[in-house]
Amino acid sequence: MVLPHLYFLPLIINRLIHHEALGIGLMPSMIILIAPFEVGFLGYSNFLQRIDNFAAILFYFGLFLFIVLAFKVFKKTIYFGASWWAVSFPLAALSNAALKYAIHVNTWPLKVIAALILLILTIVIIVLFVRTLINLFNGKLLQG
Repeated sequence: MVLPHLYFLPLIINRLIHHEALGIGLMPSMIILIAPFEVGFLGYSNFLQRIDNFAAILFYFGLFLFIVLAFKVFKKTIYFGASWWAVSFPLAALSNAALKYAIHVNTWPLKVIAALILLILTIVIIVLFVRTLINLFNGKLLQG
């Protein structure tokens, strides 16, 4: 089976460009698009026990999608809800992949990028946790 998510990516991008925007509450779930590439990178490189050009393409494409989507998703105007937890898994996968790729390539720019992604992940998890607790105690967590 050849990377099934590649079949759906053109459909998703077409929808994002040519159709109405996602609802404001669903906006954070767009970041899930980076997960297949980063998890694919991790699985592929772990299976082969090496990082080749195909693995590098998976990593860089996921990183590119993160950079593009981060400007759309991480805005203060987007309402906080439970859907924001959808960004934690893809960011964690990106962080793991970036750290693994930086260790393999062993250049300081990639080590800085990996450290920045890990820092972003840490900040996002802390903010998600705090905002979730605030909404839980205010009774707004599960409101529509």
